[in-house]
Amino acid sequence: MGLVIPGGFEPFINDEGYIGHNGPYYVREMSGGVRRYGFASDERHGNPNNVIHGAALIGFVDTLLGHVIVHETGKICATVTLTTEFISAAKIGSWVEATARIKRVTNSLAFVSADVYFEENILLTATCVFKLFKVT
Repeated sequence: MGLVIPGGFEPFINDEGYIGHNGPYYVREMSGGVRRYGFASDERHGNPNNVIHGAALIGFVDTLLGHVIVHETGKICATVTLTTEFISAAKIGSWVEATARIKRVTNSLAFVSADVYFEENILLTATCVFKLFKVT
């Protein structure tokens, strides 16, 4: 039996490529235009210590930050830099959530950050710069 997805979370529409492999990822619209993101970890996301591998968390945070940028700006984007700090760990099978903040958007760049957590525990923090492209 798999992990139950919390109420209000809907799957991302795009589930192809790496997103489909590492996900599915989910998003939930909150009040005030805020979004929460989540995914149900499983054996694919684990490391030998029976916790979620850092690469699974980085893939999640990079994807959700890009989703925020596309949703808010209407432009496609590509990661320029992604800096992460690991704070704690979560066991395989945990529901992981994240919140993101856009710090600044220029004509060609977007600056964002996120906190990824399990229950009340911060798993990692991330800051990212994205290159913005016009949709053609």
